[in-house]
Amino acid sequence: MKYEVVLFQPYLRQFVLNFGKHLRHGTFRLISNAPKQTGYASLPSFEHEIHRTKLTWQNRLRRLLGIPNVRVWFRPEGDMLFTYACLIITNKPYCTYLETGLALYNYDLGIAKHPIARLIVILLATRSNCKKLIFLSEASRKSFFATIRYPAWVRRNFEAKSIVIYPVPTERQQVAPKQFSGSLKLLFPGTFYIKGGLEVAHAFERLRRQHPTISLTIVTATHMISEVDQAYLASVPGLTVLDAKLSAEQMADLYRSHDVFLLPTYRDGFGLVVIEALAYGMPVIVTDQYAVAEMVEQGKNGFVFPNHPLRDYDPHTYRLLGKYYNPSDFYRELFALQRKGQLKPVEDFLVESVERFFQDPNLLERFSTHSLTRYDRVFDATALGDKLESVFVEALR
Repeated sequence: MKYEVVLFQPYLRQFVLNFGKHLRHGTFRLISNAPKQTGYASLPSFEHEIHRTKLTWQNRLRRLLGIPNVRVWFRPEGDMLFTYACLIITNKPYCTYLETGLALYNYDLGIAKHPIARLIVILLATRSNCKKLIFLSEASRKSFFATIRYPAWVRRNFEAKSIVIYPVPTERQQVAPKQFSGSLKLLFPGTFYIKGGLEVAHAFERLRRQHPTISLTIVTATHMISEVDQAYLASVPGLTVLDAKLSAEQMADLYRSHDVFLLPTYRDGFGLVVIEALAYGMPVIVTDQYAVAEMVEQGKNGFVFPNHPLRDYDPHTYRLLGKYYNPSDFYRELFALQRKGQLKPVEDFLVESVERFFQDPNLLERFSTHSLTRYDRVFDATALGDKLESVFVEALR
């Protein structure tokens, strides 16, 4: 059967649109006026970011009135609709893609606590034309049911509609497993402080003393780093900082040319760059942050730091706590922990993990092979596209 899926939100992340490349019978039709400034260009300065709050007058009003993420669509285009973190008042069948348990509530526990917001979600999400609640990860599915308590009949309805389909950020690359050459090239891409960039730099400085030929490339929005830390990074031998304006081809070249991927992140709903690293056969060293560890098999294709002090969820149930809803609260806690030396265990973990590749020269190839195998088994783009298409076909019956 041939069918057309309409996506109409003003801005959709690329991994949502990537599914359209892997549908055998359906096509995506994007109907939107995307903002002119997104991605790198829209990121705030360091000073603005560390003092930023999300409680704008619009968000305060939404908390006051209890307004979740809802849109209206009664246009004739398409056979069905596909949305990101949004429910729809519509006469068409649709599915929605959810990154965390609070996605439908604008990622705001303050809205989710409002009885009217919960009622709207229940009324719309239990309707028969809301076909599937598709979660990006097992962590997001667990947090959806752990964070908000729904009546038993509602929970049964939601559970029946729930499915996990990982996103498709990139396709598997035709690369050979990486080989140890006597030294290592480390790669860290991400928002500097949030993803543990300062801990990575400190760990690298220590590693460099023992292994003078080791190198580190940091890809980040440099305007979001303090002047003091920019000067520090520039002073570390073997460390290169690249501004995050790179094209997809330039990033691909970095994945191919580097050996080990580092992302000791403290704030992530998923961590798409980790899948990209797997696609290029990179061993990965990460923190157990929300869904990130779902991409790593400890001791097989990477190493996972088990518990960092900035978790904003219950690690057993994945119930979201909302302590760091405002970025300013997160940065205040992060910088306090850094001053007290309480993130030193993360640095130690990074040093010890990288050292293992020097101690066992065959480890890099084994981990690299397993990263490629794990990508093929869990994150294959064609298989994920087929899985989503089966959901769409079922929704249209």
